Amino acid sequence: MEQSSNFARRTISFSEAAVEGLFAGALAGLAMAAYLSATALLRGEGLVSLFNRFAPSQASEPLAGLLMHLAVSGIYGILFGILWALALHVRGLEPLFRHATLFGILYGLVLFLLAWNFLLPASNSQLLSIPFFDFGLAHVIYGAVLGFITQCYGRRELERQE
Repeated sequence: MEQSSNFARRTISFSEAAVEGLFAGALAGLAMAAYLSATALLRGEGLVSLFNRFAPSQASEPLAGLLMHLAVSGIYGILFGILWALALHVRGLEPLFRHATLFGILYGLVLFLLAWNFLLPASNSQLLSIPFFDFGLAHVIYGAVLGFITQCYGRRELERQE
């Protein structure tokens, strides 16, 4: 119990939070891509077709699509890291720090709902052809991994400071 209370008082700069979020976001993006790859293969879709949907243009290569996905995952990871750092500075949020994975899952769901309902339709994105459930669960996986990595890193840093 004391460790979680100490963890809540850990000070972190916004630049540290952004860098941590970048790396956690990229790793979470890899987990998301692995899940989407598995579901695409189970549907009989090739990986080239899947990652072409993430590409910035029709003429892009699937590798460009994968790299674009990882870049966006990193950017959303930075935002998560900064939100997490802001939450660390608010008194009364101590219970939140024991549940970073749940916070991450909620974050992933919010990203999914914003993307599915606003961002992707507005850009006429090919990502809308990924089944709703698969795309939603991929975002839950992204958020869970993002929150888990953030919590593990925070605990490791706290132990190092003590």
